[in-house]
Amino acid sequence: MLAQQLGIPRRKGTKSFLLILLIDALGTGLFAPFSLLYFHVIAALPLTEVGVALSIATVFTFPVIPLTGTLVDRFGARRLVIGAQLLQGVGFLGYLLVRDMPLLIIMAILVNVGQRIFWSAYFSLVSELSEGGERDRWFGLLGAAQITGIGIGNALTGVLIGTLGTPGYYSVVAIDALSFFVAALMLYFLVPVERREDSTEHKNAQQGSYRMVLRDRPFLGLIVTNAAFALCFCLIGLGLPVYATDALHIPIWVVGVALGLNTALIAFLQTFLIRHLRAMRRTRILILAGLILALWSLLYILALPMPQTIIIPYIIIATCTQAFGEALHAPTSNALATEASPLALRGRYLAVFQFSWALALFVAPTMFTVSFSLNPALPWAIGTVLALLASLGTFLLEPHLPREAIHISTVAPQPEEQRQAG
Repeated sequence: MLAQQLGIPRRKGTKSFLLILLIDALGTGLFAPFSLLYFHVIAALPLTEVGVALSIATVFTFPVIPLTGTLVDRFGARRLVIGAQLLQGVGFLGYLLVRDMPLLIIMAILVNVGQRIFWSAYFSLVSELSEGGERDRWFGLLGAAQITGIGIGNALTGVLIGTLGTPGYYSVVAIDALSFFVAALMLYFLVPVERREDSTEHKNAQQGSYRMVLRDRPFLGLIVTNAAFALCFCLIGLGLPVYATDALHIPIWVVGVALGLNTALIAFLQTFLIRHLRAMRRTRILILAGLILALWSLLYILALPMPQTIIIPYIIIATCTQAFGEALHAPTSNALATEASPLALRGRYLAVFQFSWALALFVAPTMFTVSFSLNPALPWAIGTVLALLASLGTFLLEPHLPREAIHISTVAPQPEEQRQAG
């Protein structure tokens, strides 16, 4: 009963998959906030060189996205996710040896390629583990697990480095690598996935190509609108620390509190909101998310003239407002993209969908730094426009998307025993 209320599908292996994702996210949370600092402190590399090396490594991930989609359609997502986790584990072990730029670039390429393969195959694996009517709550629960794992990882890293000093950095990287190896082994042994496809679908997957995806104009529109959403989400983690300290002149600890509360809210709200909004169309939920994000960006702009006596609680409340938009968007957009893609080509479709995030991650740093240098309010004005355009684009796309993708299925999924018997 509890599993059903949380949104865990009845299919075998889903509870184990939830734990696996938590462990995987723990590894991500351990290293991500301290990546620049690790190479600067341990490898004694200048921050500018580290930034260049990581950017070079990111470029190598773009060709991986379409290749992963093709491999998912041919061989299934589970194998690709396992391979991605092993690749990341090897890369993080290599980080322990990094003392110069060439080795940093090589190991960063391994890690970033592994991450891109993971995210390009992950959503296909989630769809293989669930039925259509389960996916919104399932995506929400998995998102909450990821955020929880990242939060635990962040806290654990702070404790290890603060307590152990330099050995703490090595401990973080070693535990990070171990987490990916453990997650890969658990996925291999505990989550058996049988791809649900008939011979016709398998033949279509063999014969299909990305030309079919590129001819699907409504789905391409979905990618464009999601890129606008993704840019808004990139702004908060990238821009808030700089905006708060340089423009609003508030202590950095406020940023930590605000982002911590934001993360906790997203983890809680993803399952709560989706459970109570099942009667709404997925597209309307995304439109609502865009309007909330536009409000959040406007609240950040209005922080500039705020008196210092109220600016700290104001920025915390404004940051928490963003959590509602992200909690609505994350599970809904993933479920919508999954249901809007044909089963036989779902790997390719969902891999291409990941270009929206890859593009946002590539554009966001330059967009923020350039616009912020012109005017501190400009990044948030751009965020407001992007959020409104994303909502408008979703509204215009709605009549052209498959009906089963727009509406959340209200048919209760069959128990595993009944499906196997059938």
